[in-house]
Amino acid sequence: MPQDAFEATAPTRVDLAGGTLDIWPLYLFHPGAVTVNVAIDRRAWCRVRLGGERVRVESKDTLQQAEAGSVAELLAREKPPLAAWVLAALRIETGVHVVTQSRVPAGSGLGGSSSLAVVVGAATARALGREIGPEELWPLVRDAEAQSIGVPAGSQDHAAAIHGGLLALHLAPGEQRVERLPVDPGVVEQCLLLVAAGGTRFSGVNNWEVFKGQIDGDGEIRGALRSIARIAAALREALVAGRYADVPELIAEEWRARKRLCPGVTTPEIDRIVEIAERHGGAAKVCGAGGGGVVAVWAEPGGRGEGPRERVLAALEAEGLKAFPFRADLRGLEVDRA
Repeated sequence: MPQDAFEATAPTRVDLAGGTLDIWPLYLFHPGAVTVNVAIDRRAWCRVRLGGERVRVESKDTLQQAEAGSVAELLAREKPPLAAWVLAALRIETGVHVVTQSRVPAGSGLGGSSSLAVVVGAATARALGREIGPEELWPLVRDAEAQSIGVPAGSQDHAAAIHGGLLALHLAPGEQRVERLPVDPGVVEQCLLLVAAGGTRFSGVNNWEVFKGQIDGDGEIRGALRSIARIAAALREALVAGRYADVPELIAEEWRARKRLCPGVTTPEIDRIVEIAERHGGAAKVCGAGGGGVVAVWAEPGGRGEGPRERVLAALEAEGLKAFPFRADLRGLEVDRA
């Protein structure tokens, strides 16, 4: 077995519209479903080294370590790390050391756990000398993540981590097609602000409530998902056509529809950030499944003077809130020998 160590990095993402629809089989009930997101440079990282007679998983974020004689032994524990499920999916039994780090906190809504799953899967496969392409990697790590959280997992986060850029994930029976949108990433960086709303929530809870509502025939949830599918398709078209002035209303409309899905989607702090954005000419929505984490604000900068972006930033600062820096990430997944 190869003894070399391999490192992998991959971006996280901001979902602009169409989230939740990427969870199988929800999109099957909403023809034309699409999820639009942008990869950002808050990247996940891992190092994988094969060898020895133990399994060891370390997190540089939480400073936690888990060690066992085998992956099966690790999975038998109460809360095994996500990396253990990925190792099991790759048929690793023992003799591996995995170290991970993420530049987004758990519960941020930016897809950090999915990016970690992608980098662990990609680095481990490379260490094994196994060629694994995107079409094999994303379902493998998606299913490992679902096993880890105990509820169905979507696929948009993994697509962003693997491909990078501004993406539309087209969801259809038997196919999930990734489209790299021909949009200037600089425009997205100028218009998009990320604001921490405080508090976090296990995203699987909200998504599971929506999942059950769709399957159980809840009219409110089904109607909201139909609206989200329609709005996401319209947002994709607006971005591709360069109609950026249409984006704020579409994001605001998507947020109104998303709040109909589950009462836990929003919090008073999220509502406060959204209200500030809308009052000053922008729009906002929570990232991921909601309940806390990061709020995405869309506000265009002024051409030669003050515009919505400048007004929103000033209002956020007056309220003691700050947008944190990021760049659109075009690189996607990268794997190299350590």
